[in-house]
Formats: sequence, structure tokens, C-alpha cells
Amino acid sequence: MFVRQFVLSRFGHLSTMIGDEGTGTASVIDPRRDIDAYLTVAHEQGLRITHAVETHLHNDYVSGGRELVAATGAQHVIGAGAELRHPYRPVHDGEVFDVGRLRFTALDTPGHTPEHVAYTVADTTRADAPLVMFTGGSLLVGSVGRTDLLGRDNAIPFGRMMFRSLHGVILTHEDFVGVMPTHGAGSLCSTGISSTPSSSIGYERRYNALLAIQDADRFARALLANQPAFPRYFARMRPTNQDGPRVLGGVPEPQALTVDAVRDALEAGALVIDTRARHKHAAGHIPGSLSIGLDGSFGTWLGWVVTDPDRPLVLLLGDPSDWDEAIRQAIRIGFDSVSGYLDGGFAAWQQAGQEVETGGTLTMDGLAERLRAGGVDAPLVIDVRQATEYIAGHLAGSLPIGAGMLPDVLDQLPRDRPIATICASGYRASVAASLLRAAGFERVEWVRGGVPGWADRGYPVEVGGPEPDALDIEPPRDAVAEPVKAHRH
Repeated sequence: MFVRQFVLSRFGHLSTMIGDEGTGTASVIDPRRDIDAYLTVAHEQGLRITHAVETHLHNDYVSGGRELVAATGAQHVIGAGAELRHPYRPVHDGEVFDVGRLRFTALDTPGHTPEHVAYTVADTTRADAPLVMFTGGSLLVGSVGRTDLLGRDNAIPFGRMMFRSLHGVILTHEDFVGVMPTHGAGSLCSTGISSTPSSSIGYERRYNALLAIQDADRFARALLANQPAFPRYFARMRPTNQDGPRVLGGVPEPQALTVDAVRDALEAGALVIDTRARHKHAAGHIPGSLSIGLDGSFGTWLGWVVTDPDRPLVLLLGDPSDWDEAIRQAIRIGFDSVSGYLDGGFAAWQQAGQEVETGGTLTMDGLAERLRAGGVDAPLVIDVRQATEYIAGHLAGSLPIGAGMLPDVLDQLPRDRPIATICASGYRASVAASLLRAAGFERVEWVRGGVPGWADRGYPVEVGGPEPDALDIEPPRDAVAEPVKAHRH
């Protein structure tokens, strides 16, 4: 039996190829949209991909199921409850299908999503007993998939479903059965996920704290407490995957655009995404461009702050070789409207005499000095981290507005005073500052070093803040109006 996991750390996505070397057949579980890695491995191993198997309708990425079907003729398998609007094989609870001599059994495991299915796999050349389980978004390594992605009203009922799926289905299997989930460390589909990509039923039974809770309601509340906010593009993924994403036929080839072509695109409504390091964007950038560096979770933030997925995009790359990584991350979340990249980069834009903006940055000492001085130069500090990070420690008087939530509250922010954005390292603060500048805010800076650096230099930090309800994953909207009062750390 051949098994290979594929890890996308920036998305927290895990997919797996499992094959029977004796018959030369294989399946891919929960494939991503850029499928060339699977095709390469299958070729190297002498395997033919016959099945694209999915555990659920994904909320966090565009499925590669249709791409695999188009490229290989594979059968697309998913739980019957998914009700795909394109050809597929629906499977029901307890249904069995074979990939060579590997026997898959579908198990209804609703909770993370209502149509969720897990699969056990037995290597029948050795035994009929399951050897591994593909748990999708149900049992994760060190955690459990969240149940609030389809709305607040569903969160607790789905949490009870998850409890039954775990204790009535998944944990009934032997300790030696391997656990291979779809969501790994870095995924926003839960919190507390281990960086280890696989585990076993026995290990999780013993060390996964959520599995120790024996009451369904208490389990649901514990699971949902302190979950991170999730990007706005999540709302599009489920219907996209159900309808059937457009088949690309491969990763889009790079398209180099002249300065004149980019200028014309901007006049027609295109948006420039600056993928360079944030300090380079601050030193000089194309007016109206957004700073979303490839050195961070580029795809996640692209899908979070660009509110119109169909708006034409132009990439400003640090190097033409960055195209491959940028376009892969874009198509994984359904941004198929990337027109190309600026040939020659920012230097070409400058040399052509085009307008250039600069975006200021603040050091810790510089921020402290301006806050002490007060007056018209004292900035409004916006903490653009997750709510749980803010509660753990923040600057006194700072406003908790996650970077991804800024597009929703722009009309509530003052335009007559400076604004300083701060996060943990500077990445999210740079994204937020560029978004504010693009929206017409003129005096915006981001803070280098972030809140941890502020505390390390001995400046005061407060803890506490607006205590979020277990299901309230977004910063309270009224937090924009007044500074938060909290206890000094």
C-alpha cells in the first residue's frame, strides 16, 4: 500500500494519495485545485488515479475533484448529502467501494458540515479490518473541526452532531487505526490543531482534550469557545464546490503586463496586489494597491480583504519567479481573475514616471512618544489581530478590529486623525494599513514589531477586553466607537 500526504502549511490543508501498488490504482482524498503534484507522484509511482474522494463540501478552499476527473477520468466520490450539481458518485453510510485491493467504507459523520463523511480503508491483502481512517474535518490531530462555519444558529446543533459522530462512530474503532484529517495546523477550520499531520485513534482518545468531555452540550460549547474569525471567502467556497468550480486544465501561465497595460487596467477598475515584503511596500508602492506579502498567508488574506472575487487583479511581484506561488494560492480560493503581473516590477513603474505613494511605519519608541505627546499627532491605534490575541494583551485604548473586518467598518473610522495599525509582527498591520490608504485614509502607518515587541520594550500592556461569546468569533462592532477599558497587566 502506498500512502503520501501533501501539506499546504499556509492554508492548513492536508490531502492524501493512497494506492494499491499491486493493481497500480490510487485515490486522492480531499484534493486541492492545483493537482499537478498528485499527477507527478502518481507517474513516479506507476499509479493511475481512479478516484477523487472527498469528505465534505469544503468551506476553506476550492476542491480539486473536478480537475482530477478532467485530467484522469477518475470517479468523483462524496457523501450523498453533498448533492453536487455535476457528475459524481454519491455514497451512503456503510457503503463500500474498492480502489484496487483497498476497501473504502463510508461513514456518516455530520458535525463540521451536515453532509460530512469519513472513510475507513482496509488493505484486504492483509486483513479486512480498517487500517486508516480519513476523518476530513471531524477528528483532527489534537482538536476537532469547528461547527459554526455554516452560521451561528447551526453551531450548537452541529456540535451535538459532532459529539455523536465522534463517540458513536469514529471512536468505536481500534486504537491502531490511523487518523488522517484534511485540516492541519494553520487552518481556520478549528483552533489548537497540532503541527503533526496524522495520528491514531488511540493517541487521540488518550490525549485529545475535547474527546474527554462526555456531555454533548458541554462539548459543543468547549469546541466553539475562542474559535478564530474566518475569512469572508469561506462563504463562497461551499456553493462553488457544490456547483462545480471551473476546470482550469492546469496552473495558469504567467502573463507579463507592460506599465501602460497596468495603467489601463487600473483605469478600468483593476486592483494591484503588492506581493513584495511589507517594508518594500511601505518604501514605495502603486497608489491604491494592497500589501499582501507572499511571505505570509497570502491566499487567506487575499480572500479576506478583496471583497469582490471577480474584480480584475494585477500582481506586483518581487521577482517574476513568484508568479507560481501567488497564482496557486489565488486559484485555491477561487480568485480566477488575475490578469497578470507588472513586467519589470515596481522599478519599471517608477522609471515610467508613474505616480508613487509611500506608506509610513512606526517604531515602538516612535509610537510611544506620539501617544505620550497627545494632541493632533497622537494616532488612533487599531489592533488588527484576532479577538483572542487582543484579550491576551493589548495597548491601552487600542481598538480591536481584525484586519479582515476593516472593509465592513470603514465608514465608522475617523478620517481627521492619524491611524496606526498593529498586530503581532507587522504582516497583518501592513495589510490593514494598505487597505485603509486604498480607501482614502491619508495618515496611516503600521507599527513594526507588534504587540509582543511593545511589551518586550517595557511599555504597558492591558489584558481583557470585550469577552466574546463562545459563538461570537468576530470583534464586536461597537468596539469601533470607544476605546476598550481593561485591567493593567
